Amino acid sequence: MIVKEFQVMWGDMVARYNLSSNSWFDQTYELRYLWDLAYLRDQFFGQIRTTCQCEGINSLIKAYVRKKDILLEFINNMETVVSHYRNNARVAEFNSKYTDPVLVTSLPTLEDFAAKIFTRNMFQEVRKKIEGACAMNTELVIQDGGKLYFKCNNFGVPEIDHVVEFDIVGRMLRCECLWFENREIPCMHIFACLKHQHIEVIPERLVCKRWTKNAKSDFMKSNIDDPNDSDKVLKCRLGVLGAECSRLIDVACKNSSDFVEAMNDVVNTITKTQNRGENSRNGNLDDDYVVDPLVVKTQKAGSVKNQQKIEKDRNIGGRIAAKSAFTDQVKTSSPGPNIPICASTSNEEFGMNSRLAESPVVAPETGMAD
Repeated sequence: MIVKEFQVMWGDMVARYNLSSNSWFDQTYELRYLWDLAYLRDQFFGQIRTTCQCEGINSLIKAYVRKKDILLEFINNMETVVSHYRNNARVAEFNSKYTDPVLVTSLPTLEDFAAKIFTRNMFQEVRKKIEGACAMNTELVIQDGGKLYFKCNNFGVPEIDHVVEFDIVGRMLRCECLWFENREIPCMHIFACLKHQHIEVIPERLVCKRWTKNAKSDFMKSNIDDPNDSDKVLKCRLGVLGAECSRLIDVACKNSSDFVEAMNDVVNTITKTQNRGENSRNGNLDDDYVVDPLVVKTQKAGSVKNQQKIEKDRNIGGRIAAKSAFTDQVKTSSPGPNIPICASTSNEEFGMNSRLAESPVVAPETGMAD
């Protein structure tokens, strides 16, 4: 329907301005599948269809980065920008998980369901469609087996209709406006059909996971066992475990008995995990298993010098003891050629004792040699 409208309006424009012989105009028309919204409505762009988001990022960076900045200043300023973005993401995540919006539409059940599953920013978009559905007229046109066909139009504008197909078996609704295919959130015509059928929840197939509060945890759970990237696996596991712990905190702290039960389970789980880790360290380790290094107490410079002095004194004491043992053995042994020599006595010490034995002895009274 929208494509037909485009064709009609294009033909009127060509006739009005006499552009039938304009080559550039003809080339632009041939590329209409790349630029005209009528042909792009069934394509998903993540709500990024213009350069406005890039322009917003550039304007924010300009407030922190200057042309005269040196490299160190540029890095510090970019870290500030990243911290600013991350802080905004944390604030938005906190508001989505721990605050409840005020219900303002005349379809509170659908609005409350949307508030519980969508993030706060996406909920604002969905609520606009719910508000629009409240002012729409819906008529069941055809019922063909398991499929229903509705005709929807805005109040006061009955000449513009949109047809919605409702697959009852597959729990899927599809509107010819292609809003869901383009934005992945239900349009007002789909909400009008849900209202007509008294359905109080949004079908699962119409909920895009990327817009839900659990989008991060669902993504991380799909990457917790990636064998090709250990760092990615560790970060995903931390994210998943942290998200689940946050949910446990939010639920278990509201009741004393639930709090005690959850606390006991957490303590028991921690104890079992620690014991399992200690047992695996004491047992046989795989080749790729990495454990914590042994903690060695370092010595100060003074301690090292003291240790060296102790070792030196021990060596000197050993040599003195060996020499004394040799001397005692010489004194107690009978003179002769077969005098036993201590095995620990060095050649230098033995040579010195030999020289002492061969040197003349001076008499203390006369000072003459014997």
